Parts: sequence; structure tokens; C-alpha cells
Amino acid sequence: MKNIDLYREFIDVFHKEEMLAFFDFRDETNADGPLSGLCKISRPKPGRADSRYLSLLFIVETPDEKAWREAEARFGAIDWDGLQDRFPEFESALSIPFTLREFTGNYFQEVDIYLKNNAVVSRSFIVGTLCPSVFSVAGITAGEPVFREDLPDAEQDLTESLLVDKGSGDSLVSRLRTFFKL
Repeated sequence: MKNIDLYREFIDVFHKEEMLAFFDFRDETNADGPLSGLCKISRPKPGRADSRYLSLLFIVETPDEKAWREAEARFGAIDWDGLQDRFPEFESALSIPFTLREFTGNYFQEVDIYLKNNAVVSRSFIVGTLCPSVFSVAGITAGEPVFREDLPDAEQDLTESLLVDKGSGDSLVSRLRTFFKL
């Protein structure tokens, strides 16, 4: 049986996705002190996935064993399907804890949020719908998302792929011109 290198698998995830934004957060519900960290919002790189989803990677600071157990219990108890009640574009969620503590000393929780085909994911969707919904369901306090500077304007669909146009037969140059409105 082949051994799985969790660290390698974790790094491979970063190669298949591109970051859209990140935000810092705090969870004040912990009686022994707040949990805090960063959350990265990503999408699949063009041509890497057939599904429309956004990936949230929560990285929780865990300076000791107790904090790590608290983060694991807290993030493991979140019902991400509660997002269904908060925005109609939501289809499903898949929560995946990473056990890479020996490599980083931090707790990792990935949540893939699958969206319906009619979802238009833009900066305004992330700021006005996704983030407030995630903050509410997760019970966290968070800062404003910080976007990559080279992302399209606020209303352009960020889930559209440049390279996955299976039916048009258009060249890559033609699709790039269309995408950049040249």
C-alpha cells in the first residue's frame, strides 16, 4: 500500500488553486481565551476543476496542545450546511481538517463551498454575501477581506475559467481577448 505524504498533499492543493482574498479572524467564544488566525479564499485555477466552488482555508494559531485541541473541537463542530439558509447560490459544503501540526504548529481547516451553476462570484458577492454568511455560521469576528490587486472589477464573475470552454473551439488568444474585453 502506498504511503500518503500529508504535507505533500497539502502543498499540492495550493498548486491547484489561486488565492482571491484573505481575512483575519477571531473566535471569542472560547472560555480559555480567543482563537485567532487567517482565512484564505481561493478558487480552482483555470482548467483544474469542473465544479464551481470556493475554498476557504482557515489557519488557526495554536501555540500549545490545549489551543490546538480547542481549535479542532471548535472548527469540527461548525455546521457549514447552515450556509444554505444564508444565500441561494449555496449548493453544498465539504469540511476537511488537516493534521499538519508537526510541520507548522497551527491548526488547518479547509471548507470547500460548492455553488450552483448560476452563481456569479464577484468581489461584491464575497464581501456582501459570502463573508457575512461564513462569519455568522462559524461564529467568528473577522476583518474585511483583502483582495489580490490584479483581480477583475467588483462585478465580474471570478469563477469563470479562461481555459475550460469545452464547446466553443475558440483559440486561447480569442478567449483571452473576450475575457479582457479587447
